[in-house]
Amino acid sequence: MVLTEALAAIIKPIIKDAVLEAFKASYRPASGGIPDNKTFLTVKQCAQISGLGVSTIRLYLRRRSIPAQKVGRRVLVRRADLEDFLEANPAKAR
Repeated sequence: MVLTEALAAIIKPIIKDAVLEAFKASYRPASGGIPDNKTFLTVKQCAQISGLGVSTIRLYLRRRSIPAQKVGRRVLVRRADLEDFLEANPAKAR
């Protein structure tokens, strides 16, 4: 029994570290892998970051609730503008 407990005490931290490393390697941030240093976002990226649907983001863009720039056919939103909008419009508890 003493040998089993001694081996368990040695092996447990090793296994714990290996599991944590595997988790960190496979972990994807909630933003869908969009880098934090990216200044402008597409509508799809805005939806991924905010957790809202693409159609909802387009609705807010049409209403001009979220400022955006059009570059060719592409609509781009500044990350800071999206974050400001989300902070100014918190979800209401039921």
